[in-house]
Amino acid sequence: MHKVKDLLWVWLLPDIQRAIDRDEWIRHGGKWIIFDTKEKIEALAWGLEPLIDSGEINSAKYWNKDPSAINVYSLDRDKDRIWDILKNLGAGESRVWEYDYAMDKNMLRPFDFLYSWLSKFRTILQSYGLTGTLRLIKEILKPR
Repeated sequence: MHKVKDLLWVWLLPDIQRAIDRDEWIRHGGKWIIFDTKEKIEALAWGLEPLIDSGEINSAKYWNKDPSAINVYSLDRDKDRIWDILKNLGAGESRVWEYDYAMDKNMLRPFDFLYSWLSKFRTILQSYGLTGTLRLIKEILKPR
């Protein structure tokens, strides 16, 4: 497993790239998003490393500020099994399942979807403050 850091995230990726059925991922791929302190999220990420190496978990990424969040990717048919793993690794209850591309499925659970986006926004604001959040948005939207 290797880590790739960018402006916002630390990606946890397998050393050997695995084949992914893109069509299946578009309809069934998603992630558990867990919100907690940076310390707890980094401990959770450390526990995921051997599971990403073995292929039991596809990949993950975590927010590199405090408070933090981690996204743990899987297909929806595996989400209960993945949640059991996360819970056994110490994940807290501040969590939500969200599809990556199947927005129609996200809209079937509007309260979960709203919770997800409000929690993401709250995490960014608490991490960077209002001024820092505005600077971050400007940096993200800057043409490359």
